[in-house]
Amino acid sequence: MADDSARTTSQTQVAATLARCPLFRGLPADALAALSAHVTPFPMPIGTILWHQGDDPVDLVVVHGGLVCEFQPSRSGRRSVLHLKGPPQAVGEIAVFDRRPHLASVEVLRESVILAIPAEPVVALAAASTHLTHNVVLQFGAQVRALAEQRADFMVLDLARRVAKALLRLARHTDPMTVDIGVTVLANLAGGARQSVSAVLSRLERRGWLVLEPGRILLLDVPALHRYAGLDPVDTPVDPRDKVPPLAG
Repeated sequence: MADDSARTTSQTQVAATLARCPLFRGLPADALAALSAHVTPFPMPIGTILWHQGDDPVDLVVVHGGLVCEFQPSRSGRRSVLHLKGPPQAVGEIAVFDRRPHLASVEVLRESVILAIPAEPVVALAAASTHLTHNVVLQFGAQVRALAEQRADFMVLDLARRVAKALLRLARHTDPMTVDIGVTVLANLAGGARQSVSAVLSRLERRGWLVLEPGRILLLDVPALHRYAGLDPVDTPVDPRDKVPPLAG
């Protein structure tokens, strides 16, 4: 992934994002500074594929701003969405640490800025830091829990409730809360056909819980959606980092 792109994101911004990243949280300042020296920031437009399932790991990616999706494609063309990652989460860490091909493809869902770190210095730092190794174990555990929850949702919740839950996960914390992801992505996340998800959205709109607009969905009754999805409001905390941080010289 690395090329001769200008490092338009400042070192201060890079260091701040790495310090907040769960994978690197709590590392000494000198270790973060050494890691920052290997970082290349990239602005990424919507629809960019960072890598495909089966590709060899080259870089660890940390999301500086925006939203990316880890998914596994099927022969039918539908996608099984594994994880949505926003700032300051890491992407591709499993393949980087086990040195095997990526288990999933990664696509940019919102205009994003990513921080690409060559795999070698990350692996070397993990070998020298028990703290980073501890963080790796915690992150792998969190991903297993998320996949287990997703599997339970498919078994317990009907499509309409999975759609409501996906809307709450994807919403930007504006006023009103806004989802600016296409219906196809929403269908992939909820595990339903595009037409079925469109029908669910129409029913939720008739209830007055949301409004469908070209290119976005406005969530008007968030408490009702929480109740419908079986969520406690604390399960979808407000994230003030929805916006892509500006590129600075």
